[in-house]
Amino acid sequence: MFHRILQVLADGQPHTVKELTSKLAVSPTKLEHFIKTLITYGVEFSSLAAPTYQLSEELELLEYHCLRAQIPEYTRQQIAYLEILDRVDSTNQYVLTQEQHPVPFVCLAEYQTAGRGRQGRQWVSPYASGLCLSIKQHYTRFNYSLGGLSIALAITVARLLYAIGVHEVSLKWPNDIIWRNRKLAGLLLETRIRNYCDEIVIGIGINVRMPMIELKNISQPWVDLQTILGQPISRNTLAAMLIEHCLQTLTSYSQDGLTTFISDWYRFDLLYGQLVTLEHSTPDSNSVSKKTQPRVVAVTGKACGIDEQGALLLQVGNSKQSYSYGEARIRV
Repeated sequence: MFHRILQVLADGQPHTVKELTSKLAVSPTKLEHFIKTLITYGVEFSSLAAPTYQLSEELELLEYHCLRAQIPEYTRQQIAYLEILDRVDSTNQYVLTQEQHPVPFVCLAEYQTAGRGRQGRQWVSPYASGLCLSIKQHYTRFNYSLGGLSIALAITVARLLYAIGVHEVSLKWPNDIIWRNRKLAGLLLETRIRNYCDEIVIGIGINVRMPMIELKNISQPWVDLQTILGQPISRNTLAAMLIEHCLQTLTSYSQDGLTTFISDWYRFDLLYGQLVTLEHSTPDSNSVSKKTQPRVVAVTGKACGIDEQGALLLQVGNSKQSYSYGEARIRV
């Protein structure tokens, strides 16, 4: 119902309660409830005075036929199932549980109630303000590291953003997409073994046009594409491009690993040459209990890029060490 309401209101013009209830076949009380819920989802209204409702500005919703028409034919033939959801807890969680759909399974949502990011963080994206995309793929034999695949996909997103005009885009290991030290996009890769196959789900979130409201759940500086580019960008067009490029990467990485990506990592690498502190988990060797939580260890060194598996390379003293997991920050 949220999508249907916003389809009517998306033109940014005032619409009367009588008109909306008639078109949507809902009562005024139900309509008011849906409008109030949309406000909690981050949708901005310039008029809430009865008997009219009006959005603050025009809104582009994701539309199945519009999106699919912009995906090249050879990519459309690759996609086994494409779905656009109005609201879901998490697109990654959703595609993991939808076992009846063939792969590649591509899913987008206008709003996530429990979007997931790295390190257990929440990914916050108000309704219809960004892209929330997940793709599920199976591999019967996977010869390269999942950490490397995460790196390859981050580079894929950075290449695409650079191509549309985001010329100061950078990557913070392993897969945060940054613009002028502000978070623009993120990526979460999850995997499990099912029916003797590696089942891989990638989740990508991109801020496209964030509303000018206080977003209390975002703990770090952020930016959106409209701010960077100085003009609107079609979410349907961007989604079509993103799906095309990610599916290409899922194919090429399974054949060649990071070979064709590493040079571009150095092009976008935010940490290279910087003094970096990396926090990572390690088993507690002093504990005899298997239930004990791993210790968090911090190591500081000069960032030297990545290895062929996508691990972070740090020059620590006289030795160069590699780290596959952890949270890195630049020492200031």
